[in-house]
Amino acid sequence: MIRLISGWFASLTLGMLVVGPLAALGVCALADLGPDGEARASLFPAAVTLLDPFVWATLRHSVLVAGLASLATIVGGTLVGRAVGEPGGISRSAALVALGIAAASPPYLISLGASAWLDAGGSAAWGRLLLASGRWSRFFPVDPGWIAWVAASTIPGAAAGALAYLRALDGLDPSWREAAALAGGSRAGRWRRLAWPLLRPAVARAGALTFALTLADPGAPLLLGLRRTLGYQMVLVATGDAPFPALASLGLIAILTAAAWRAGLRLWSGRDRATAGDRGDRPRPPASWRRAVARTILATGFGASVLAGMVGIGMGASGGATLGRMAADPTMARVLVRSLALGLGVAVLAALSNRIVARLEASAGPAAAGRFRRLAKASAPPPLAAGVVVLALGRLLVLAAAAGWAGRSPAATVLAGDRAPLVAATLAAWLAVASARIGRRPLGPAEPDAAPGPRLDAAALAGARRGSARRLARGASFGGGWRDFLATLATAAVAVAPAVLVLSSASIATVGPGVLLFRERPESDAAVAAMLGLIAWVVALATAPIGARRRRIASTSASPRA
Repeated sequence: MIRLISGWFASLTLGMLVVGPLAALGVCALADLGPDGEARASLFPAAVTLLDPFVWATLRHSVLVAGLASLATIVGGTLVGRAVGEPGGISRSAALVALGIAAASPPYLISLGASAWLDAGGSAAWGRLLLASGRWSRFFPVDPGWIAWVAASTIPGAAAGALAYLRALDGLDPSWREAAALAGGSRAGRWRRLAWPLLRPAVARAGALTFALTLADPGAPLLLGLRRTLGYQMVLVATGDAPFPALASLGLIAILTAAAWRAGLRLWSGRDRATAGDRGDRPRPPASWRRAVARTILATGFGASVLAGMVGIGMGASGGATLGRMAADPTMARVLVRSLALGLGVAVLAALSNRIVARLEASAGPAAAGRFRRLAKASAPPPLAAGVVVLALGRLLVLAAAAGWAGRSPAATVLAGDRAPLVAATLAAWLAVASARIGRRPLGPAEPDAAPGPRLDAAALAGARRGSARRLARGASFGGGWRDFLATLATAAVAVAPAVLVLSSASIATVGPGVLLFRERPESDAAVAAMLGLIAWVVALATAPIGARRRRIASTSASPRA
């Protein structure tokens, strides 16, 4: 009976985790404060937002750019992945490093470098190109900032799609090649019939993630002055005098649009039927000079695009102030300290929530946990929308106090001043990270020894004593956990969204919002923004997914040749 009640409670809690953010946004979109400070419900504010043609114009522009980035992730990533091909050769390692660096490059930093090139003569060159193109100029935007945003989104997207393709390819059982040889037909036809159905879900997931990250991205539009975008308008409304209920409506639009795109890609890709195979002693296809040349060209292209962005940022950092003065600037030190605190808080919360959700899934059972994961992945908010959810939760407290349902919280006094925005930014970034990580952990028991269980058995069968076997099994997964922790810390510390919603002043800004704030100031502050951009890029590249190998414990399930 206790186990049954525990399962019901866990299922109810998981359901609230899915429905809670959407319900909070829905209530805040329909509730408002009257002239006398009383809470009231009305459809009028939501109708004003939903019937505004400007809102739909911004959504259309954002969906177009996000769709192009998602298409580049799927199509470009597949083409690049096919060109890189199977493991083997130093050229593949170089291509993987270049792809990892490009995938880890934040789009807002590429946009920052592109804006420097546009200011240095790129805008004038684009205008001359439009004049020379004649009647074809109507198919291209007049503002080159749109081209810069598309490039800043598609370059990391294509690299991420290629890495997803290659990871899925490396995880396939190589016996599909034997089946392809028996099936006959052309090489492209065999790949399309046998390999592509197994690789398509991985590429589709990468495309859905790219779409969600680009749809409400505030960094590139704010740097390039693209006002008719969803991210720009959400930040503009959030920093206004009365953000709600319009901000809640925009957050719901972003979440529902991303969910519709995910559903479409899910229907197109089908179920994930790939199964991991042991590649240790399987024959690999012979290396070819054509593939080596293709890998070299791809590595050079992606590396050059990242280098061009970094050079553009360096152009801004080279003027206005010396490196020593910027390093000794107390503003720079405060920004870095707040960024470290933000990243550390998000990483700790993500690790704790992962454990808690794992135990809830184990108590709820595989069926309920599977439903939770499907619904949570479908309704996962974009990073900026995650910040709107946290602000909506605070708005609910205000509405409850206005309606007389709740009094003033004692935590409000503790969090007064500069602490409240940092706490809100930490919670928002944690929500974005936790939503993106749903489904990465395999379903199953959540006890501490569940994950290293096979490694524990393998070490014991290899002759290790129980204590040594347990230490080996835990150590095999320890490195991966710390890598995830540091990657989360670095990503949250330098991200623009969702921190830009609440850390919108120079006195409380972290690295991401600081780049946006100092960029529009005089030349000395613009140099500080460029230096923060270079620091953010170095931190992002330090966690680049360049295919680090995981430590393994030899098991008795090795190939019979061993």
